[in-house]
Amino acid sequence: MIHLTEQKTFSAGQKVGPGKYVCIDCGKELTLDKSEQDLRKCPACSCAEYQCFPMTHIRPDVKTPEDAKNPPKRGKSFQ
Repeated sequence: MIHLTEQKTFSAGQKVGPGKYVCIDCGKELTLDKSEQDLRKCPACSCAEYQCFPMTHIRPDVKTPEDAKNPPKRGKSFQ
C-alpha cells in the first residue's frame, strides 16, 4: 500500500495517469484527468520534475481514469 508520505517523482515526457502533479522547484500544480497523458515541463519555471499525488493515493475507491473524472459517491447520505 502506498502512503501519501511516500514521495513519487516523475519527469516531463513520461506518460502518466490522472492525478495532481506538483513541480518540485516552484510548487505549481498540474491536474491531469486522463490516463496515458504526457507530462510536460512546468509552465511557470520549465522544471521537468514533479512530485505525484495520483487519485489512487487520495481515494482508494478510485481505480480507473473514469473513476477519477467521476469519483464514486461516499458516505451514508449517498446510499
